[in-house]
Amino acid sequence: MKILFFALTFLISLNLFSQTKKRKVSNEKGTILISWGFNRSAYTKSNLKLQGQGYNFDMQYAKARDNQSPLNSGDYSLTKLSVPQYNFKIGYYYKQKWSISLSVDHMKYIFSDNNKVVVTGNLSYQSKYVSLGNNINYGSAPILLKNITTDRDVFHYENSKGLNYIHGELGVSEKLFVADKKGNFIVSSNVGLGAGLLLSYTNLLLDGVQHETVKSLSGYGLSSFAGLRLEFLKRIYLYSNFSVGFLHKVHEKTSIIDEVAYASQYFGYSQIEAGLGLLLFKSPKKECDDCPVW
Repeated sequence: MKILFFALTFLISLNLFSQTKKRKVSNEKGTILISWGFNRSAYTKSNLKLQGQGYNFDMQYAKARDNQSPLNSGDYSLTKLSVPQYNFKIGYYYKQKWSISLSVDHMKYIFSDNNKVVVTGNLSYQSKYVSLGNNINYGSAPILLKNITTDRDVFHYENSKGLNYIHGELGVSEKLFVADKKGNFIVSSNVGLGAGLLLSYTNLLLDGVQHETVKSLSGYGLSSFAGLRLEFLKRIYLYSNFSVGFLHKVHEKTSIIDEVAYASQYFGYSQIEAGLGLLLFKSPKKECDDCPVW
């Protein structure tokens, strides 16, 4: 997060010290945009596969939810902005209307309690019993199509410290409404496509044993978005986006001490986000309006 704030400070400094004769607006070539917002996410059901020393099983039809911080939690102070589910974006208009961006969607994926799932596979722990839910002890016997309701005290899985979708975006912006010739208030539409990688912080509770949080580059994602941007005084804007996408955790580490332990799954997601942004414009040099000086 420190790198992102340093980048923001550097770009603002360049813009403030440049000699501006004519300010361009929003979607023209050379414009830089930076935004920060917060999101709520929803996920489709998935098949969660877990493998490690002594177990290899699937949980079919697993449900999950997000975990946005409540407004009264204290997580929205300047020192804790990265704790809630957030969205960060820095982008550049390489031609009129068209932009490329680097985005970070910080989501959280929480396996639902009392989850009704179908478990297939096997558990062969060297212990007296293994339990996932319903107080059913499986021992070393294979599991074949067992319908269970998971027990939070013996099994839980989550990305409570972050399921981070780090991706590039290609976007296009259109001005829908311009209040005056100076462009002090503009309404723009924004649509685009994205693709990138997943960085997961994973917690696994299995057989009543809580594993430490483990970080891994776990998979990839594909996404699309559409939204509106309200621009004020040519510099700041409020925005809201709706996104849908596909996330695939190919190999997500679930244990620090068990090197062969991992999870895999894929699911769809939807997300609504809102936040605040800043526009930085290319500044002309002397009488040369198109000179690439910042």
